[in-house]
Amino acid sequence: MMDRRTALKRTALMMGGALSSSAIAGVLNGCTAEKQVDWKPVFLTDDQAVATAELAERIIPATDTPGAKDVGIPEFMDMMLNDVYTEEEQQHFVDGIAKLNQDSQSEYGEDFANLEPEQMDAVIQMQADAVQGYEGQGKPFFLMAKELVMLGFFTSEIGATQVLQYSQVPGRYEGCISVEEAGGKTWATG
Repeated sequence: MMDRRTALKRTALMMGGALSSSAIAGVLNGCTAEKQVDWKPVFLTDDQAVATAELAERIIPATDTPGAKDVGIPEFMDMMLNDVYTEEEQQHFVDGIAKLNQDSQSEYGEDFANLEPEQMDAVIQMQADAVQGYEGQGKPFFLMAKELVMLGFFTSEIGATQVLQYSQVPGRYEGCISVEEAGGKTWATG
């Protein structure tokens, strides 16, 4: 059985190059599946949830330890926005996602969630650079999003036990030792 991509390539070759390579690339790019989340957002729209999930994963990517998506940080962010944040803060976050997509569109012609990882990192770096020296009212979107990602990740069971050190029954208090002396990781509880 031949897949659609192979069939399109062979059809294009049979037409003797009647189709330009850019037309073929456009058709093939149209075959790329759109990213989706496998949970139902309560505050964010589906598109906003996808962008939030991709942003969270770029802030804490999966390496030899789980990443933000593995820990459920996008769901945590959605819950926090719905249950804890004020309407003004909610709107600020939604506006920030829209600006993230706007910046992605202007730089690469795609929404943030559809970018390649290196392109996402470049857009995130633009966001990070924009908040350097920020003196306006309220917290910039990027810092708000990063704070939510870090809070959710390091208070999760995986973040606290696999990335940080955790002990249900901590020993004596030693307030002035190096991280190496403490086991090489920061403690989840302090």
